[in-house]
Amino acid sequence: MLKLTFLQANRFPNNTQSDNPKVYFIPQSQGLGIDSMGEFAVSFELSHQFVDETGKPAPFIQIANALEKAFNFNFGDVYKSKARIFSRKPYNLTKSLDYLRTLIVRAGRKQDEKR
Repeated sequence: MLKLTFLQANRFPNNTQSDNPKVYFIPQSQGLGIDSMGEFAVSFELSHQFVDETGKPAPFIQIANALEKAFNFNFGDVYKSKARIFSRKPYNLTKSLDYLRTLIVRAGRKQDEKR
């Protein structure tokens, strides 16, 4: 079992870093918006590969809270974000994941061209 834990910087005596990670999520209308992080949280929940401290699959709200802390943003109402995802047309349900897939495929093609 793989357990991902974000340790707080102040738990280490000689560490002068702040408690917040230095990675920020800046939502944009083109590409990834707030609901894209909701899409990730839903996907992670459905995968049952993200677990809580007892080893049970983590519920959506815990995953969403972890994403907020990890990337320094706020969903507002995370359940509204989840509802917006499921209200999408079937071909748009994985819009954010499809966007990221496209970026990876393009980068792979560019690397293939360099070889």
